[in-house]
Formats: sequence, C-alpha cells, structure tokens
Amino acid sequence: MSFDFSRLRRADQIIGGSAIAFFIFLFFFHWYGASSQSPLGGVSAGANGWHSFTNSRWIWLITIIVALVAVAVAAGSLKLESPVQWSVLVAGLGALSTLLILYRIIHHPSGGVSGSIGTVHYSVSYGIKVGIWLGLIASAALTYGGYLAMREDGTSLSDVREQASAAVAGMGSQSGSAPAPPAPPASSATEPGVSTPAPPASPAEHSGPPIPPPASPSEPS
Repeated sequence: MSFDFSRLRRADQIIGGSAIAFFIFLFFFHWYGASSQSPLGGVSAGANGWHSFTNSRWIWLITIIVALVAVAVAAGSLKLESPVQWSVLVAGLGALSTLLILYRIIHHPSGGVSGSIGTVHYSVSYGIKVGIWLGLIASAALTYGGYLAMREDGTSLSDVREQASAAVAGMGSQSGSAPAPPAPPASSATEPGVSTPAPPASPAEHSGPPIPPPASPSEPS
C-alpha cells in the first residue's frame, strides 16, 4: 500500500506537519540550558527536550507516534483498527502534551549569578530555551489538527465519552474472561466393565443354625 497524499484532508496535513515539527523540536533544539558571558567570550550549554524532562518525554513521544500513525491510516498506507477514533486520540494526546509543556514553562528552575574576578566581570544564567516554546507551538497545532479532524468526522464530545467507555469496558472484559480450569474427575466413578470385588463376609454373617461340637466318647463302667 502506497502513501496517497491526495487522500489527506487539511486536518491530516496539519497533524502530520505538526508531528514532524514536534519531533524535530523535541530532539534537536535546546529546551533547557545555561549560558555565561565575560570579556573573554561567551559559553552556552543546554539539553534538548528528550534529555531535559525524563517523565513527560514519553507522553510527547507517544503523541508524535500516534499522530503519524493517524496520518498513515488516513493516507491509506496503513490499516489499523482502534476502539477510539484516531482524530480523538490525536486531539486528546495533543492537548495533554500542550498542558505538560505549559506546566514545564511555568514551573522551571531559572536564575543567574554575576560577579567579578579582579577586573574581569562575568555573568551566568540558566533556564528554559527557545526549543520549549517551539515545542509548545507544535503541540498546540497538533491539537488543533486533531480537533479539526474530529469536526470533519462529525465526532462530538458525547461520542468521545461513548468511545472511551466502550474501550474501557472492552479492556475489562478481556482481562476478566479467563477460562475456568477443568473439573477433576469424580472419585466415585468406576470404569465400565470393571466390577469392584465385595469384601469377605465375617463368620457371624453365615446363615443357618450353629454346628454342635462332636460328642466325647463315654468311659467304661
């Protein structure tokens, strides 16, 4: 199956472009770093979004993958069923990624130090870099593309709740439907054609009168 660009809607194009841009900003731009300035020159160091945040990065990576898969499904190059519409997944994960980046922007360590060593003045500052702002724009655009796809699919918020409930119920039914173990064979059952021998009878169970003991011989008179 080939990738058919003509099948992509405007919403799918926005999703695909935003996912690629998000990937580039996440791995190839500094999201956090430090820089120093002095008469001898400036030095800067930083880390990209993948190395700066060890927990949120997995949500961002999953968002990018799901968005690219949704575009591939829309283009006809991939057939993959999902209990929830792809547009809903893209919009939901995009919104979550946007909120996480916004939280990292609001709550981040930053500051600076300045001083002098003799006649040499220096300053050091650390905080977020331009990459995190670009990532915020890309994730917001991805969310917008997912929202447009939902509108074109005719999906409402009530439909989203129904799809989510059905997906959760399906997962619960699969996890709780373990086969019951086979019942053990009954201990009282006997094989056909095999008779169980009866126990020997006790002497008291014989019928008939008791046999008298033999008479002793008489003594001569």
